[in-house]
Amino acid sequence: MKFSRSLLIWVTLALCGVMVLGAMSWLTRGVLASEKERAGAESRADLEERTRLALWRMDSVGAAIVAGENRHPPADYEADVSAFPPAKDAVVKLHFEIREKGPLISPEGKSNAATAAQLVTLKNLLGTAPLPGAEWMLLKCAADASESAWNAVPKDEPLKKSENALLRQTRGASQARSQQDYQANFNGSEKAQRAKTIEETVANSYDGTAAQSAEAPPPGEQLSRTITDLGTMRAVWIGGELFLLRQLTVSISGKVEKGIQGVWLDPQGLKTRLLAEVRDLLPTSDLATTTGSAEDPLALVSFPFRLSRNETLPTGADRINAPLIVGWAAVLLALLTASMLVHGVMRLSERRASFVSAVTHELRTPLTTFRLYSDMLESGAVKPEKRGEYLRVLSREADRLSHLVENVLSFSKIERGSARSIVRETSISRLLEPMRERLEARLATAGLTLEMDTTCARPVRVDTAAVEHILFNLIDNAAKYAAAGDPPQVEIRSLTAGRNVEIIITDHGPGIPLSERRRIFHAFHKSAREAAESRPGVGLGLALSRRLAKSLGGGLECVDSAQGACFILRLPCV
Repeated sequence: MKFSRSLLIWVTLALCGVMVLGAMSWLTRGVLASEKERAGAESRADLEERTRLALWRMDSVGAAIVAGENRHPPADYEADVSAFPPAKDAVVKLHFEIREKGPLISPEGKSNAATAAQLVTLKNLLGTAPLPGAEWMLLKCAADASESAWNAVPKDEPLKKSENALLRQTRGASQARSQQDYQANFNGSEKAQRAKTIEETVANSYDGTAAQSAEAPPPGEQLSRTITDLGTMRAVWIGGELFLLRQLTVSISGKVEKGIQGVWLDPQGLKTRLLAEVRDLLPTSDLATTTGSAEDPLALVSFPFRLSRNETLPTGADRINAPLIVGWAAVLLALLTASMLVHGVMRLSERRASFVSAVTHELRTPLTTFRLYSDMLESGAVKPEKRGEYLRVLSREADRLSHLVENVLSFSKIERGSARSIVRETSISRLLEPMRERLEARLATAGLTLEMDTTCARPVRVDTAAVEHILFNLIDNAAKYAAAGDPPQVEIRSLTAGRNVEIIITDHGPGIPLSERRRIFHAFHKSAREAAESRPGVGLGLALSRRLAKSLGGGLECVDSAQGACFILRLPCV
């Protein structure tokens, strides 16, 4: 095959390989990006689910605190002896009450000096200006603001629920879960559900119905005091401090008076308690103060805090999954197979061309001899005493052609798998002695003699015709290449080696270089030029001999020798 054609084939194959690898790279990049996006969506969905659970936990704790404070009746805030337990909640600093035209008082400050000092601190915090009623106005505005903020929080989100139901139907539950709009709707509906639950919990904590709520008068007074309206505790920030406030209306002997009752809380202690509930879900989370939290899905409902998760979502590693590995392996294997196939086809084409050239040369020489000698014999140009020599040349060339055709036909049968063998058990002497005459005759044409040792007693199970074919090819090669050997002879010896019998064929010619010992067993290894410049033959005899040896369960190899070439034929013993 010409170099330019071979180069064109390999360049075309390389371009196809580049295109396939490029397509696989593009596909792999897309799959990895999709997988990375999917992993990110899964991580975000998991974070949102943990966040919702954390908000539920914190609001449950917050609702319990609010409900507990809301449970105290209004009379507890005016009793001479505090009705609040001495070991009060650690997050509560002080309980207090103020009427529209009265002072700021605390039932706990009447009997406890430390609490009385806290009451003074609270008065200083609220009464920032020496104006009459400043404390009342500040608390009244804060209570109104907290009530408005609570009313602004949605208590039901039917639209968002229906949107999520539609997403689950159209995209499937698993795919819908990873969608941001699905999670946003879920967060909104969950916050509404939390607000509704807290509203019911706090409302059920104390019955503030005006018609059935009465407040006991202070000692020494016989006035009729009735609670005509009682609000619910709501959380609100005032000057960086956290309070729970509720409004009430008191009827004293028919005279209506408004008031506010509240709880001063420790925001840091409350944050610590709330965050302790969610450390297993969000280890790095924190709570920040907030005011406008009606639409914020991360805001608590029970207290004006906003959850800061402080968690970095994993970006997802660019790992090739099993299907991609299998795909890449299949593509690379396909490219390797295609390369090997093209290489094999090209080698086969080259071998075929070499075979045709070599066989053409091998046929041309004896045919030319046949034509020339037959014409000379026919025309009477050959002297009678020379005719015998001419006939011997014609006979030798006929044997050469016959041997060539026999090798080609045998190789063809082996290649097609149609070769048939007749295997029988025999001894080495009975195997080799019938071949002696033919082998000696071939060596005699090159001036060589044959030394044969058949004393090995181990029986073998072989095809006699195949062994004869192998040995004749080896002897034929010795006649071609070792004719000038010293001494001019070829030895055949046999010996036992383990489970095999080795037949060793040695000549005294120039030998075979180590670099050529593998190549000589390749079929048609001679080109037309090599066939013309070397001894007769097409490079088929040794390849055929090795295949025949393997078909018998043995082998044929060329080994080192002190002088000349040495071949070992191994045959299995019985």
